Amino acid sequence: MDEQEPIDVNLLKRMMLGDFSASSSEGMSSSKEIHKSNAQQRKVELDLHFEKLYPTRNDIAPGEKLKLQLEEFSHFLKDFKKKNIRIAYVIVGKGEGVLRAEVKKVLLKNKIHHSDVAEAPYFGNAIKISI
Repeated sequence: MDEQEPIDVNLLKRMMLGDFSASSSEGMSSSKEIHKSNAQQRKVELDLHFEKLYPTRNDIAPGEKLKLQLEEFSHFLKDFKKKNIRIAYVIVGKGEGVLRAEVKKVLLKNKIHHSDVAEAPYFGNAIKISI
């Protein structure tokens, strides 16, 4: 066997990114374009934790907090439908389950498909909605 030359690190990186693949030579999207399109497909979510929505309004009664959270959820649903978003996540937290129950009532009323999300990163604290 002949003595082997050291591997060019930059060449290896380009190979790993698909610069020399058959698909890149056939006019397919480059890896940079693929990464860009994946970055544009961000996860759509709404965190209904009151502290996240209104960080300076902690002195409000629990019933008022729930009302404000549901108003925010209503605005989110309007945008969801208007922008024709296919999938979104609504973070409701654990608590006593009052917010979760109210959100599910709204979803059922509007005939929007939904399910609880048990896996990471939500671990049961979110509802997945989809059209």
